[in-house]
Amino acid sequence: MSPIITGLLLAVAIPIFVMTMSGRIGVLLAMKGENRFDHIPERLKRLTLFGLGQKRMVDPEEFTPGLMHVLIYAAFMVLALRTVMLFAMGFSSTALAVLTDLGDPFWASQPALLALYKVYLLAKDVVAALALVGCAYFVWTRWKVKPDRMTVSWEAYLILGFISGLMISEFLFGGSHMVVANAAQAKMGATQVPQTAASLVWWEPVTSAVGLAMMPLGENAAHAVGVAGFWIHLAIILTFLNFLPLGKHFHIITGLPNVFFQRTHSTGKLPTPNLEKEEFGTATVKDLTWKQGLDLYSCTECGRCQTHCPTYITGKPLTHKGVNQDLKHWIWDHEQWVEEGYGPSKVKEPLPEIVGSALKAETVWACTSCGWCEQACPVFIENVPRLIDMRRYQVQVKAEFPPEIQRVFEGIERQGNPWGLGQDRRDEWAEDLALPTWGDGGGPYEYLFFVGCAGSYDDKQKKVSRALVKIMREAGVSFATLSKQEMCNGDSARRMGNEYLFQSMAKTNVETWNSMGVKAVITQCPHCFNTIKNEYPEFGGEYRVINHTQLINELLKEKRIKLSSVMNTKLTYHDPCYLGRHNGVYDAPREVLNAIPGLEVVEMQRSKREGFCCGAGGGRMWMEEHIGTRINHNRLNEAALTLKHAEDPNTPYPSASDKKKPGLVGDYKDKGGTGVVAVACPFCSTMLKDAVNDTGREENIKVKDITELVADSLVETRTGSGTVTPGVTVSAKPE
Repeated sequence: MSPIITGLLLAVAIPIFVMTMSGRIGVLLAMKGENRFDHIPERLKRLTLFGLGQKRMVDPEEFTPGLMHVLIYAAFMVLALRTVMLFAMGFSSTALAVLTDLGDPFWASQPALLALYKVYLLAKDVVAALALVGCAYFVWTRWKVKPDRMTVSWEAYLILGFISGLMISEFLFGGSHMVVANAAQAKMGATQVPQTAASLVWWEPVTSAVGLAMMPLGENAAHAVGVAGFWIHLAIILTFLNFLPLGKHFHIITGLPNVFFQRTHSTGKLPTPNLEKEEFGTATVKDLTWKQGLDLYSCTECGRCQTHCPTYITGKPLTHKGVNQDLKHWIWDHEQWVEEGYGPSKVKEPLPEIVGSALKAETVWACTSCGWCEQACPVFIENVPRLIDMRRYQVQVKAEFPPEIQRVFEGIERQGNPWGLGQDRRDEWAEDLALPTWGDGGGPYEYLFFVGCAGSYDDKQKKVSRALVKIMREAGVSFATLSKQEMCNGDSARRMGNEYLFQSMAKTNVETWNSMGVKAVITQCPHCFNTIKNEYPEFGGEYRVINHTQLINELLKEKRIKLSSVMNTKLTYHDPCYLGRHNGVYDAPREVLNAIPGLEVVEMQRSKREGFCCGAGGGRMWMEEHIGTRINHNRLNEAALTLKHAEDPNTPYPSASDKKKPGLVGDYKDKGGTGVVAVACPFCSTMLKDAVNDTGREENIKVKDITELVADSLVETRTGSGTVTPGVTVSAKPE
C-alpha cells in the first residue's frame, strides 16, 4: 500500500503507547514485591481454562452476555495475526499481492500452506462476523436493557464502535479485492473466474458476500472503498492501542497476566504479613503489592461483582467495582507521586493514606468478606485481601475502627472468646455429658472436636454442640474436646484487622494441639473450619479438618446413623459463605437434608455459588449496620418468599434474569411463608434468627442448624453415656 504512511502511523502511535505504558508499569514497580511465580504448571492450566478458554465468562447467571464477550474475544485473538498481515501489506506490495490473491504464483508451489491459509481465512471471517453480533448485542443491552451492574459511559460505545469498525473495514478491504480481481479478469477476457473473483467462496464466506454486494460500485469505487477500509483499519488499531491504557479496556492488555498470577489457594485464606518486619497493613498505594496494582488495572467495570454483593444490594457505601476505579484513577492521576515521590506541587512529599484520600473509612469497613466479588470476577481480581490489609493498618497503627469491636478484641485477648465471658465457663454447655477431654489419659482419640466460641457460649449454638455430640456418639466416632483449654481460633480478629491478635491465637493453638498430637479436627462453624483448614498451616498446624455437615453426610452414607421422620414441613437452606463459596462445600449439607424423612427442601433463588451473605462475615457479626437496609433482613425476606412460593406457586416470584434490579427477592415484606430455614453456621443462625424477630415472623419461620434437624430425627440405638469407639475414622470427601 504505502510504506511511508504505514511507517508514519507507527512512528506516531508506538512512542505514545510506550510513554503511557512506562508510567503504568513504573507504578507497579514502585509497589511492594510479591511472589506470584510459584506453581507454574497450575498457573498455566488456569490461564488456559479461564484466560484463553474464558470459562468464567459463561457462568450461568451471566451466560448470554458472557457468550457475546467470548465472540468478541475470539475475534481479537484470531484477528491479531490478520493485523500483523495488514501492516506487512502496508510496507510490502509483494505481501499485499500474496495475501490478497490466492491465485498468486507463490501459492502454486505451497499447496499445504495454501490449505492452511484458507482455513485461517475461514476462521477469521466467521469470528469477525460473530464479533459484530456481539457488538450489536452490547449496544442494545446498554441502550435498551440498561443492566444495573453496567455503568453508563461514552467509552463503552466508543470501544464497541472501534471493534465494529475493525470488523467492517476488514470485510470491505477483502471484498474490494474480489471486485477488482473480477474486473481484471473480465478485461483479460478470461474464460474462467479465478479464486479471487467476486463469487461466494467457502474460505471467506462473509468477505465474498460483501464483495458481491460491492459489485455495482464498479472497479474504481470498490478499490477506493477497499483502500479506505485498509487505512481506517490500521488507524483504529493504533488509536485503540493508545486508548487501552486510559480506561477500563486496559484489561485487554492486563487481563490474561492477571489470570495467570491469580492465587492458587482457597479464597478463604488471607495473606500472612511478617509482623517482625513491621508489615502492619496498607497505608498508602505504595503499600499495595504489584499484583494488587495489576488487579486495579484489570478491572473491566463489568459489574458482575455487584449482582449478589450484600453491601451493594442493601445500600452500603461499597462496591468493589467502585473501589477498583477510585484507587486506579487516583493512582493514574498521581503516577509521578507514586513512582518518584513528587506530589502535585512538584516537590518531594509523602503519599497520603488511602483512607481519607481515595477511599472513605466506611467503605473499607463495610465488606462482609463473603467472596462473591471474587467468585464472579472473570479476571480474578482479589478484592477482600486488599480491604483487610487496609483494616490492618487502621487497627494496628492508627487505632481507628468501629468502637463496638474494641470489646471483641479485649474479650479474645483476655478470655479467649469475643464475648469476653469467663474462660472457666467454656465447658458449661457439656457439664452433664461427661465428654472426654484430650490429654486426660483416655483415648487415643481420632478427632479433636473444636467446639468454637459460639458453640461454647452462645445459648442457641450450645444446642447445636449437644446435638452434634449426640450424633457422634450414636455413630461411635472417636473424639474429645479441649474443655476449658479451648481458645478462639482468631478468625474475627484477623478479618477485623487485628493481625497481631490473630497470630497470637493461632500460634498458641497450634503449639498446644501439636504438643497433644492432634491430627484431625471437627468443627461446627465454617469460620473455624476455614481458618484451621486454610490459615493454620502457615503456623505449623497441618490438620485434616472436617465440617460437621461433611461428617454427618459421611455417617449417613456409611449407615452408621439412621434417621426417622420427625417433621413434615417445607425447608430452605442458607449457604454459609465460608463453607460454600470459600471452600466449595455445597453438596454435603443438601444431601443431609434430603436424607431426613418428611422434609421438602426448596432452594432459594440465590443459592450455592450465588448464595447471599447473612451479613456477619468479615467481622461484621460484631459491628452495627448504620447505613442502608440490614443484610440479614434481605436474606430472610428471600427465605420467606421462597417458602411462600413453595406453598402457593401463584405468589409472584421475581425473575433471577432481571438485570435491572438484582436482589429483588430480598424485598419481600409480607409475613407469608411457613417453614424452616436451615443453617450450618452459628453466625448465620444468629443473624437469621434476629431477622425473624425483627420482621415479626416468629410464628411462621424457624431457624435451625442442620445438626439439630438430624439429631431430632436420629434413631438412637446406644445406651448409657455413649462412650466413643477408638479408631473409627470418618473422612470427608471433597465436593
